[in-house]
Amino acid sequence: MILTLSLWAALAAPATPAPDAPAYAQCLLAAYPEHLCGADADALVWCDGTRMPWRTRPEGPLDEASLDQADLHDQMATPYPVGPWTPPPVGDPGRARSQAFFEKLYGASAAAVAARTVKVAWPGGQRLRVSTVAGAHRALAQVAAELAALPKRFHRFFDVSAGTFVWRHIKGTQRLSMHSFALAIDVAVKHAHYWRWAKPDAQGNRPYRNDFPPEVVQAFERRGFIWGGKWAHFDTMHFEYRPELLHPACAGR
Repeated sequence: MILTLSLWAALAAPATPAPDAPAYAQCLLAAYPEHLCGADADALVWCDGTRMPWRTRPEGPLDEASLDQADLHDQMATPYPVGPWTPPPVGDPGRARSQAFFEKLYGASAAAVAARTVKVAWPGGQRLRVSTVAGAHRALAQVAAELAALPKRFHRFFDVSAGTFVWRHIKGTQRLSMHSFALAIDVAVKHAHYWRWAKPDAQGNRPYRNDFPPEVVQAFERRGFIWGGKWAHFDTMHFEYRPELLHPACAGR
């Protein structure tokens, strides 16, 4: 089971997508049942009646420029590999995000997001501001408890957080960071590796590096958080709440 029973049990019964809806529609409906009430071949249907199309950009591969226009199909197209895996990563599962989706779900301004946040106690003593939407705060509290119970040798990889809620754009882009929605957490920066920090080789590739142990990564994944260390554009300090990608029907192995 990808997410723990306690997390799925806390969610309301999901709506059933229409037979012609994309297969990944069921994962979105299951992850956000209080907000999403249907799906068909053309669009995701919000409980307020809003129809959000799966496709809003021309079909074609994503590159660094077109990530700014990523749509719901792009968001769900690449399965996230749950659990043990063999690096280096292939693709960027979860890095493509429909900004319209997250703005509608969590808030379209810093004030709107902040109004629905609470502080969660972190093992190293910090109190981190996290969204209450879709149970993100409960999920992070469960991660914190599981990490705190790990042997002390693992604590250097999570005790200190570089933060959660900061309304900002991702450097060099026009898209909002997931920190803007109080859904992301960066930990153990001094043990982290990031693709922009890596020196390119003769072919222009940035060699993958990671020091984070699987025990830490899997504690996050069990509660609905994906890890930036599984991206080709790796960001090993970064975790973000994305339960739609960890639903058994959509997750990879």
